[in-house]
Amino acid sequence: FCEFDAGPLPTTFTCWNSLAPCKTAAADLGEYEDLELDEDEGPWNPDEVGEEKWFDTVGSDLFRDAGADLFLFYSQTFSENEVAIKAVDEIIDSYNEPGGWSQCFENIYAIEANIPQELDLYIPSAQEELYNWVNGPNRQFEAAFRIIQSGEWGHFDGFYLMEGDSVPIKAHWLDVVLSEIASYRPFAILGAQYDGDKWDNFYEDIPLSLLHHTNGNAIYNTSHPLMERLVGQLEVEAPCPYNSIPYDYRMSQMWVEGTLQIVPKLAPKIMLNEEGENITLSNNTAMFTKWGEMFQHEDPFRYTKVIHNYAATNLIPRHLGPEYIIHGAKLYSPWDPTRINVTLVVSEWFSDRSTHLLKTLDQKDHPFSEVIIMLPPIIAERDDYEELTVVPVRPQHRQGPDVLDLCDATVNSEWFMLTNSYHHVARHVDLMFTPGTFKPVVPFTPATYPFCFKFAYCKETVSLAQRFKAGFDKVVQDFDMLYKTEERNKFCDEWKSRFGEQGEDLYKREKHRLLTRKKIVGPTGPTATSYTSFLAREGKDGMYKLTDRSLYGARDPFIKIFYKEEKMDSYTPEELALKTALSNDNQTDCNCKAFETKESCEGSGIGCLWRERFESCHPPEMFDDGTPICPVTDAPTMAPTTYIEFDLEQTDAPTITPTRAPVVPDPWFAALFKNREHERLKLGDTEEGLEEEALRDGELQEDDDFFVDEIIDDLSARRTEDAGGSEGDADKVKESSDEEETSEEVPA
Repeated sequence: FCEFDAGPLPTTFTCWNSLAPCKTAAADLGEYEDLELDEDEGPWNPDEVGEEKWFDTVGSDLFRDAGADLFLFYSQTFSENEVAIKAVDEIIDSYNEPGGWSQCFENIYAIEANIPQELDLYIPSAQEELYNWVNGPNRQFEAAFRIIQSGEWGHFDGFYLMEGDSVPIKAHWLDVVLSEIASYRPFAILGAQYDGDKWDNFYEDIPLSLLHHTNGNAIYNTSHPLMERLVGQLEVEAPCPYNSIPYDYRMSQMWVEGTLQIVPKLAPKIMLNEEGENITLSNNTAMFTKWGEMFQHEDPFRYTKVIHNYAATNLIPRHLGPEYIIHGAKLYSPWDPTRINVTLVVSEWFSDRSTHLLKTLDQKDHPFSEVIIMLPPIIAERDDYEELTVVPVRPQHRQGPDVLDLCDATVNSEWFMLTNSYHHVARHVDLMFTPGTFKPVVPFTPATYPFCFKFAYCKETVSLAQRFKAGFDKVVQDFDMLYKTEERNKFCDEWKSRFGEQGEDLYKREKHRLLTRKKIVGPTGPTATSYTSFLAREGKDGMYKLTDRSLYGARDPFIKIFYKEEKMDSYTPEELALKTALSNDNQTDCNCKAFETKESCEGSGIGCLWRERFESCHPPEMFDDGTPICPVTDAPTMAPTTYIEFDLEQTDAPTITPTRAPVVPDPWFAALFKNREHERLKLGDTEEGLEEEALRDGELQEDDDFFVDEIIDDLSARRTEDAGGSEGDADKVKESSDEEETSEEVPA
């Protein structure tokens, strides 16, 4: 433990009283009245029992041939921190009480690494710029290894490094850990790889050494010669840029470089010295290769299912498996139908695009007690909704623009969610709530340049939200939010009073921008981001637990399945022809995430892998700098989900050439169909039209006072080349990134 977590350290031992580390302590704590240890029971062998009951057969090997001491290891110096002294004293006092978890450990010690405070650093936000941002954990690990290895405190074979966020979830976990050691030895490191799902969206971009690295919360064999070499190299690298890599990941890099000859890449800024010149690092590949040749045959990095590393992944109990100890998980409560009643509002533009959502709804694990289908006023409702799903379905004809469905849906339940007819409900809608207080857990994306401001639509979304509360810095996706109906009503009343009953005044004060840009790329109706900003201003955002999706990930509650239909529905025949001629539609149909069953995932033909724990599909790993299975994709969009073509049951959607929504003489009706996801303007060869195309292509996304002549000239040149009819020239035209303008989600 370090300076900032010294205070709460004693609380991490609280669960040890209810989940005893060993069977003997369980007897003292009253878990067993008559406990008999089987002295004839040999070391546990995972091959001799079924996978589901692996750890239930573990005997009390602890008291037969192994012993354990407990070290409370402070990164700095105790004498300089009274909080650390108080925390350790409290734990030692608990250990000295009769019975309880103390029976599982022969001794308890408080030791220190003596790292100076100014060097005990852990600054994740500076990992791209500061070479010693993780200096504290790196130096503390080296010190732990040397202290245990020295024999000063006793003769040990190794140690289990257990941070404060490693939490036992089952009793007798120490017995099981010791049995795992007996089963898997010899090894250098025994631990766990990352076993969550928050990396799945960018799985192919992750280096092999990171995918396969053993998390630092692991068991280390202090007598293994490879460990001696790895730790020695960490000590040598302390003053150089490799110190910017956490010790556990760095040891994995050394092993991958030695066995696969993949040299890791470091952040460019870290590779600069004080004069701004590039630092030349020594070539260690030959040395690491020699290590690999010496030890690869014995598989020195072993993995156990007793410990699971989730690395700050949000979970509910259904995601847990046979593990005894979880590291880095944020465990929340699942949806409780007796406490939370949720309606699903579906925006529809036809009569039956939502048919697939309704037909498959009963096959899904979802919380919805009613579905509201928001229909255009001239589209007749179906008369067979009850044949599609057992969930009650209520059609409602919208009386305003479709972008106001969030506000205009007549919801009777306390809570509701929003999607549209181009999606269906995910296999599991994992709504999460805080234990005890039962606040909904809602993911947000930080409103920063990398995650938001470099995308025009997202930037405008935040700007509009800040009209409710200045400085609001979170982006919440419309389809992720669990709206509270009462607060939605108050928000929408204010939104309409500010921006007009149909949002006609939303950009009224942006006339100077419209004169420059002709068109603003941004929302045309209320958003979940503005709703959250409104609540923050009113001091009511505390009704939610907002979690950073860039840190903890998020799972899509809805999957987009009609991606191409969504695009085609927005075009007239002329626009569709122009779009085809002027762009290469590089949307690929190979996103593993859209496969929702093990059979379809593993049978995809593109190498997708099924993640049993989360019942989700993800891409295969690949060598660093390799080619992804989907090498070309659309530009990042705000779309809340991803797409892959399915073999779906045919619907009754119109089969004629796709057109815009019906046009009626009344201009008020015309406004109903100018949907934020569908609106497309036919662009001419005028300068204004080319400038708008540049905006859609994502080439003009910066601040108001930008210079457009160069891009307009470039687009004019491209269109001139296309006019020649050359197929080769047409292939060179950059696809218009229409999702930048029209979609609904922030890339994370």
